Amino acid sequence: MSKNYLVLVLLLTGLLSTSPGSAQCQSGRVKLQMLGTRGPELWDGQASTGYLLWLDDRARVVIDAGPGTVQNFEHSGARYEDLDLFLFSHFHIDHSADFPAYVKGGFFTDRKRDLVLIGPSGNDYLPSTDQFLLRFFGKDTGVYPYMSSFIDPDAGSSYKILPKTVASSYKLLDEHEVYAHRGIRVKAVSVHHAVLPALGYRVELAGCVISFTGDMSGRFHTMPDLARGSDILVAHNAIPEDETGAGQLLHMKPGYIGKLAADAGVKKLLLTHLMKRSAGRKEENLALIRKHYKGEILFPRDLDVFRP
Repeated sequence: MSKNYLVLVLLLTGLLSTSPGSAQCQSGRVKLQMLGTRGPELWDGQASTGYLLWLDDRARVVIDAGPGTVQNFEHSGARYEDLDLFLFSHFHIDHSADFPAYVKGGFFTDRKRDLVLIGPSGNDYLPSTDQFLLRFFGKDTGVYPYMSSFIDPDAGSSYKILPKTVASSYKLLDEHEVYAHRGIRVKAVSVHHAVLPALGYRVELAGCVISFTGDMSGRFHTMPDLARGSDILVAHNAIPEDETGAGQLLHMKPGYIGKLAADAGVKKLLLTHLMKRSAGRKEENLALIRKHYKGEILFPRDLDVFRP
């Protein structure tokens, strides 16, 4: 049997795929749950940004930890002991403020394994991932130095929080594999969020691919390749098409979201991080997205669960 014929047979039977995540995705093993679907505004009872990935009925990855997400983590039935890592798109308050609450709550669990924390580098406006941990828990400089044993390698504690800073800037636009362990693989890429270091993520688990844009304007055009063939793309719809000023430098317009999803060939698009200015114009935003993207589009709410 020739090699080309064998490849054709495998493609037709679904045992081989030309795109990441398709055919082999074991969707019954994977869940994406919303821990928070809004931005920083206080207006409709939903938490700020945060997501939870489950594998084989265990909570494994938290992506962002905005205000209110730790309560939804509890409501989800997830266990802190099961988590492998936190991924931070950036360190704005609405994406990161609940992290110390996770750590404090986790103190009262039976966690023994180290916990990995991955996020971008810093600048004058936001801390790097290493600085983020030190400013919360540093023995001499932290807001909560009584928790310093979780980051001090010489102090006794049941586990350690291990930071990994991923360089992020307009000069560093290549994808990087930032984590590969226990059946989970993560790639990251720099995205444009005005002058703020920020990352988009691609998470691969059980043959499925779920990607997260984080907050970005799209000006680096790095997400289409990172999200290529994703079973689910979580995209932030914080502004309407006619947004001007700082908003358009920080966030994607609906038309761009549609082009991104279409270019990447994603199977399902979840629109989150809604703010008043975008939530009040859902139908208009949907129409602009559908000009480019013909797949399934949903507006999740907190604690909603999706299968890839």
